[in-house]
Amino acid sequence: MNGRALASALVLAALAVSPEGRSAGPQSDTELRLAVLPCTNIETTFRKFHPLLAHLKARTGYAVTLVLPVELTRLETDTLHGRIDFALQDPHTFQQVSHLFDTTALLQTRSLDGTLGQSAVVIVRRDSGVAAPEQLRGRTVMFGPQTSSSKWVAARQLFEARGLAVDRDLKVTNGGCCEDIAFAVIVRSVDAGVICDHFLDQHGARQRELGVDPAVLSVIGRTAAYPTRVFAARKGLPAKVVAAITEALLEIDATRPPGAAMLESIEARGFVRTTEAEYLKSLAAPPPPARP
Repeated sequence: MNGRALASALVLAALAVSPEGRSAGPQSDTELRLAVLPCTNIETTFRKFHPLLAHLKARTGYAVTLVLPVELTRLETDTLHGRIDFALQDPHTFQQVSHLFDTTALLQTRSLDGTLGQSAVVIVRRDSGVAAPEQLRGRTVMFGPQTSSSKWVAARQLFEARGLAVDRDLKVTNGGCCEDIAFAVIVRSVDAGVICDHFLDQHGARQRELGVDPAVLSVIGRTAAYPTRVFAARKGLPAKVVAAITEALLEIDATRPPGAAMLESIEARGFVRTTEAEYLKSLAAPPPPARP
């Protein structure tokens, strides 16, 4: 077994999930499952969320494992059958499955700049000669997962506003986490990629470890902003469990260690209470302008 295969095996064992997101072993009454969308890379997501999961266990006594449903239908099915207890998801996904969740106990994440909005940017290599999204006609663009509001929904809107029909004028591929998409652009596997707007400015050490050098990348477009992710508990989960987990998330202090590092790892600045109407109201109107 090579080094990468061994690392994958160790991560899967730590997560107690199979590559499809199913439990690999018997479940206890105190084990909970958190679905994280739109992330799709098990190893990267585990590294990001491990400190948060350790905090939840220390504060509540509940062990929380991760599942990564790639498709909306998988999220729906697993939630309906009790195989997912909580979900951290983007607004366009939540809009479609909100009937499965307890909408009286919603938490919204703050973005790294402290706001409640998220945007994506289109990146290319600086030496590509491409300076604007409309110059990508006929080229390969790697978007984020189709469960991503910023890296899929808003990104499509950006290209369409520039006169490009995504399915006709671009060669579309969908990637996973921002690290994977940026790396694909750097090694010229694709001509352009769509990543979270904060990625190139954050997590410098991790980017260098992955061989991602922001200096060789150029931002040529920014999407409109949509709400940050929402944390929700499935209907039918005991109220005491929901209360314990949500309170443990709300108490994390983004201004001091270890809370600051824990939140930065999951690309957030904290959690705030919200309502379904408040959270989804922006989806009924044109999205707000992107942050400059």
